[in-house]
Amino acid sequence: MSGFYRRKAGICALLPIFCAALWGGGAQAAYPERSIRLIVPFAAGSAADTLSRVVASALADELGQPLVVDNKAGAGGTIGTADIARAKPDGYTLGIAAQGTFVNNQVLYREPGYDSVKDFSFIGEIADVQNLLVVAEKSPYRNAPALLADIKAKPPEAFRFSSSGVGTSHHIAGATVSQYLDKPLMHVPYTGAPQGLSAIISGDVDMGLYNLPVAIGLVKAGKLRALAVTGPKRSTLLPEVPTLQESGLKDYSVTLWWGLVGPAALPADVSTRLYTALDKVMSQAALREKLIGQGFTLPGMPLPKPADFEALVRQDLAKWVPVLKELGTAAQ
Repeated sequence: MSGFYRRKAGICALLPIFCAALWGGGAQAAYPERSIRLIVPFAAGSAADTLSRVVASALADELGQPLVVDNKAGAGGTIGTADIARAKPDGYTLGIAAQGTFVNNQVLYREPGYDSVKDFSFIGEIADVQNLLVVAEKSPYRNAPALLADIKAKPPEAFRFSSSGVGTSHHIAGATVSQYLDKPLMHVPYTGAPQGLSAIISGDVDMGLYNLPVAIGLVKAGKLRALAVTGPKRSTLLPEVPTLQESGLKDYSVTLWWGLVGPAALPADVSTRLYTALDKVMSQAALREKLIGQGFTLPGMPLPKPADFEALVRQDLAKWVPVLKELGTAAQ
């Protein structure tokens, strides 16, 4: 065989190897190539669940793969949040972070099962919200000042407030009211916001301070009466309802944020893909209109970077951990 033909035969023999290497590297399927599990560490029907499902649906369209919402409520969100931290860092298990699970639980639980900074990859903040102080429609209290005055006048723990669990924003909002009034309230935790709200309607508890999106429907249906909001400003959805600051609790402000996270050590290309998709989704006019109409406050666009989200968590840990300890919230 001539040299030319030997060289040609050698090249032909190498082609399958070269093509296989090219296929194995450059033609690898782009993330994501299958469905993604989204852990929501709160009960179905909660504000976090409502928000997560809207965002998950839009992200599924953007990523081209289903996002399957997995509600793993319990222990103030620590069960589901620990599952996010323990997941394989491949982008196929993500989760919803909340101020309650990432900040409050570091005080409220001796062993929450995760480190709020080291155990997660931060993708982006999604929304924040204020809470709504509500009583049953049949309650004798028509406004917040009257309720607050009676709490101060009556014996400790004469008033009961519900929440969806220890460490949730509902619990912290109530505990903060108690601190402002210097009068203990009886905290009655339930397995989720729907159950805690039902307890107010039935009269099993006197009041609650629930995320506005999950409580506003019951207010508009005439089953609950809104007395105040917990943020620094009135809600545009309920402009007639004053803030607790206006109602006599000077400088009172309790709000809650949520964001998208994954387990620590997500590959950089996966994190970038997720942030880019989330940024695009959160800029959609229809999605923003829907969430704002439900009572959520959305971050400005473009979406703050993952590093900004991590900085928010660190900032709130520095701010709220001393406050929670001062509140006397015992580790569980």
